Amino acid sequence: MHQQLFQNVKDILEKNYLINKDQHILLIYDLKSLLSTLLTNAYQKAIQTYPHDIINFHGVDEEFILTKFQNLPKRSLVILVQSGSFRMTKHRLRADLFQQGHMVIEHARLSFNDDNQIENYINALNYDTPYYLKKCNKIAHLLQENKTITVKSENNLTLTINSKYENPIKNTGDFSQNSNASAGFPIGEIFTEAQELDKINGQILVFATPTLEHHTFFTDPFIVTIKDGLLISHNGPDKFNEMLNIIRAEENNKVQVREIGFGLNRALGFSKRLNEPTAFERFAGLHFSLGMKHAMYRKKFDKDIVQKYHVDIFCLVDEIFIGNIKIFEKGEYLDKK
Repeated sequence: MHQQLFQNVKDILEKNYLINKDQHILLIYDLKSLLSTLLTNAYQKAIQTYPHDIINFHGVDEEFILTKFQNLPKRSLVILVQSGSFRMTKHRLRADLFQQGHMVIEHARLSFNDDNQIENYINALNYDTPYYLKKCNKIAHLLQENKTITVKSENNLTLTINSKYENPIKNTGDFSQNSNASAGFPIGEIFTEAQELDKINGQILVFATPTLEHHTFFTDPFIVTIKDGLLISHNGPDKFNEMLNIIRAEENNKVQVREIGFGLNRALGFSKRLNEPTAFERFAGLHFSLGMKHAMYRKKFDKDIVQKYHVDIFCLVDEIFIGNIKIFEKGEYLDKK
């Protein structure tokens, strides 16, 4: 397992970020979880031959880290390995570093994952960018050429979306078209949303949702009913209902369905789980977001419309069609043209 992790982080450095031998690397880490310790050890080994600095986040004060950031060579690579999420006054580390022109690799909330999920997390870091590119390009093309997405689940449940789609956002680890590189790992996803949000109708099975504490809550699959783009009913657990009530209370008594997310990471799935939901949304399958908030499509609505919540639901689907092309069946994306 340790050798596989070392190979994975080495591939991230060399194949995704294409670092050169003179690239300066700053590793900021903590050792407050087993997974953060394993990742830290792997990165320490992988960066030995590059100019580098290593900082234990909890071993220094904030001013020391800010000074280190100010003195970073131009276009350095900063690696953040976090059991939780590093907090600094008025600073969002990944965003600030990116805006300063540095490259960033981020592993966040690692302690949220159980120790028995560590192997799943390590496998989810496998270099799979050529596959992600192939699938993203295919899905993006189909979304451009078709107006209908059909999702079929067991017990004859069907969800349909009849709309044009927003420009999809790809998370592939290929930064060749970007002036800079920054990503939260694991990767592997393409998402969009309907231009006409009221054109989402039907029923779908859900097997997991985030909690208020930002943990993935896995449960027996339950049915969610969507009408005119709004979640109107479900037969799921009380914990899910509590989340919906919070959204309704602050977003005009509605639960809007927005993001349509196609997760592509083959190391994650219904039986290959992670408790940290931002990482788990990359699982090979489908998720939707609930609530009005969506940073990438924010300008779709007037500024006076409150956009506060973005809560993903992870779906258990049998088949996904874009137009009349089946792209997904029984946990796998299809290679058929």
